[in-house]
Amino acid sequence: MTQKLEAHGKTNPDNQYKWDDGSDHEGVTKIYVRVDREGIQFIKFDYVGNGQLIDESFHGFSNQGCTQMFEIDHLKGEYLVSVEGYHDYEVIQGLQFKTNLKVSEMMGYEYSTNKFTLALYGKKIIGFHGSAMSNLNTLGAYVTSITPTKMEAKGGKGGKEWNDGGDYEAITNIHVRITTKGIKNIQFDYVDKDGHPKVLIHGSTTGGGTLEPFEINHAENEYLLSIDGYYNETSGVIQAIRFKTNMKISEMMGGKDDDDDDDDEGEMGTKFSVGCPGNKIIGFHGYADKKLYSLGAYFTSLPITKMEYKDSAKGKLTDDGSSGYLWDDGTFQGVRKVYVYYDGHYIRCVRFEYDNGGKVESREHGSKPIADRVQEKEFVLDYPNEFLMSVKGTSTEAYIEGYRSLITSLSFKTSKGRTSQTFGNEFCSSPVEFELEKKGCAIVGFHGRSRYYVLHALGAYFFPIPPAQ
Repeated sequence: MTQKLEAHGKTNPDNQYKWDDGSDHEGVTKIYVRVDREGIQFIKFDYVGNGQLIDESFHGFSNQGCTQMFEIDHLKGEYLVSVEGYHDYEVIQGLQFKTNLKVSEMMGYEYSTNKFTLALYGKKIIGFHGSAMSNLNTLGAYVTSITPTKMEAKGGKGGKEWNDGGDYEAITNIHVRITTKGIKNIQFDYVDKDGHPKVLIHGSTTGGGTLEPFEINHAENEYLLSIDGYYNETSGVIQAIRFKTNMKISEMMGGKDDDDDDDDEGEMGTKFSVGCPGNKIIGFHGYADKKLYSLGAYFTSLPITKMEYKDSAKGKLTDDGSSGYLWDDGTFQGVRKVYVYYDGHYIRCVRFEYDNGGKVESREHGSKPIADRVQEKEFVLDYPNEFLMSVKGTSTEAYIEGYRSLITSLSFKTSKGRTSQTFGNEFCSSPVEFELEKKGCAIVGFHGRSRYYVLHALGAYFFPIPPAQ
């Protein structure tokens, strides 16, 4: 069902300048935004409908400024899930777009605390409406439900079809009952969209065999990523199974598992795998009778998490612009290299080199003073074999047109356990420590605040990745 989200921005916009692209689209494919110092001059959307490109949507006026473009690859299952923006009660000042796969950089500027969001949990944006005269004055959206992806069942032949569906929030526990002749039954503990538990069992429910549990800590952002196992081609029964999340990998349940050499694989049967990179499993289907014969899954995109920065030596979270100007790089596939410029007092500037589909994109924040005492250091990652996992730092307060938070030191840790040296001055007056880290996730982008040759605040975007093997 399609829902209309109200437009945000100018109070009481003139009806003659209102526009509405409608909701008769499958999704949004490209967004063009032109920005000048007054805010968003115009916005243009390319939609897709009935497999055809629709590019007739243009709202606002253009005679100066810089145009930015954000592309959404619908052919790869990418769709728009939210828009965040800022306005000054007259003109939209800044916009940032989030899909199920990435986040755009900030287009335009923040304006005080007049922030708005166009999003509805579990929905995707398929159209926009708003008002525009000489600038973009308001913006609203149309949203509809997201359909999970179904992957065919893998394993042997036999049994009766069962289907749990994919309309769940999470899987919290899996119990596997094992016998010498294969997997007797499998139990899934789900949580539905309303937070209610649901337990479903497939296979024989009679006693016997060994019960192997596997817990998934949904409350701590643990997600089931993939399954692999073995089945007997003669009987069709699944013999052994193993589960992988972004935090851990289970033991092989059933069969024989001595380092997974070729002889063991032959004894366990034919191997199968159920997984989809960049996605989490939210439901199952398959075939079973007195044993489990095959297993398939429903997938949805893994979440991108934004960890806010600490913009005060007192550790308070704020978005009021009291320390520096907001910047936001959005997200990429990973971080390749970090440059840090610092002196004996503060971090003056940072530069990040990101991977964007195999291409390097660089973003720099802060300024490098022309002074002999400023040092430049770099930390290089072996991407894509190594990911940036956490950042530690210290901050303090100093008087710069009023008291401002200032970052004084930074250090970085990778998925291979490597830690950089500490860049900057960690022994400043009254340092306050902070850390950007999310278990089971890699850093895929940064945001923060900077001004006057200093870095005021640093935050990060995280994306779940499988544990190193």
